[in-house]
Amino acid sequence: MPFGKKLKCGNYLVQKYVKTLGKAELKMLRDEVGIPKDMRKHLQRGGLPFIKVEALSGIWSVSVCCTTSIFRMIDTFLPVALGDEDSEVANLFSAADFIHMFNMMFADTMMVGDADYYVAKANAFKEYVERQQAPVVSDEDEEKTIDDLKRDEDAKAVVVDMVNELKKEADDD
Repeated sequence: MPFGKKLKCGNYLVQKYVKTLGKAELKMLRDEVGIPKDMRKHLQRGGLPFIKVEALSGIWSVSVCCTTSIFRMIDTFLPVALGDEDSEVANLFSAADFIHMFNMMFADTMMVGDADYYVAKANAFKEYVERQQAPVVSDEDEEKTIDDLKRDEDAKAVVVDMVNELKKEADDD
C-alpha cells in the first residue's frame, strides 16, 4: 500500500502514513530495545509506519502500527482487493471482506455493551486464542522429526565433504 494515498473501501478511508515518535516515545522504545546510551547520541529521530482506518463521516477512526498482524494484512491485501495492484493472491480477500472487518471493528469499539456482552466477548477471544495455539506434538512425531533432521544433516555433511575433496583435487592439478 503506498504511503499517503487514501483508499476508499466502502464507508471507510484507509491511509498508510509515518508517525514521527516524540522524544519520550523514542526514549522508551530505545530503552526497551537496550540501545547503549553512548550510541543514542548518534541516532536520529525516528518514525513508524501506521495505517489509519477512518469512517467517511469522520466520527470514528483507528490506527494500527506496523508491528501488528492487522497492519500487514491491510497493507498487503487491501490494495489487491480494491484492484489497485495485480497479484497472484487477488482471490484471497475481497473489498467486501475488508468492509465487513472494518464494520466489525467500528461496532466493537463503539458499543459499550453490558456484562453478558463482555463475558461472551472474552470467551470468544479465549476460544480464538486456543485455536491459534500450536498443536501438541506426540513423542513419536518428535522423534521422527529429530531423526529426519539428523539424516538431512548427515547427507549435507557427505555432500560438503565431496565438494571439499573435489576442490582439493582441482587445486592440486
